[in-house]
Amino acid sequence: NFLLWRKQVTSLLQNQNLFHIVDGFVEPPSQILDSVPNPRLAQWQAQDRNVTSLLLSSLTEEALSETLSAETAWDIWNALHTAYASRSKARELRFCDELQLMRRGSISMTEYGKKFRTICDQLAAIGASIANDDKLHWFLHGLGPSYENFSTGQLD
Repeated sequence: NFLLWRKQVTSLLQNQNLFHIVDGFVEPPSQILDSVPNPRLAQWQAQDRNVTSLLLSSLTEEALSETLSAETAWDIWNALHTAYASRSKARELRFCDELQLMRRGSISMTEYGKKFRTICDQLAAIGASIANDDKLHWFLHGLGPSYENFSTGQLD
């Protein structure tokens, strides 16, 4: 789950004062400073290699395939955001379809709720806004006929 991974890695990088390597707000130091090699560049490059190693070692094989052309930690971070958090109509519709078609079946109520919440979180991560009434309707509908009386009462 990209959202959980991002939260964990962001926290780790912030705690190690390395988040600036991937956030894009701070540019790498220039190679030359006052006509001599910039000593801060070597430090930046070492930090970038450390963050790159951390990111790559924390990814699944599927996520790694999204980063094959990335050369820096920022490139990796950006590639993953593009692949898993960028908003596209197709992604939004796929997530909405998953919510609408989701059925509890034989899984526990807790597990059903977690799966439903994960999809809602993924929609939020790509900037899609789904009305709470719609979410409630889809959640209750997915419970199945044995919860029909309860579902009807909640929607009235």
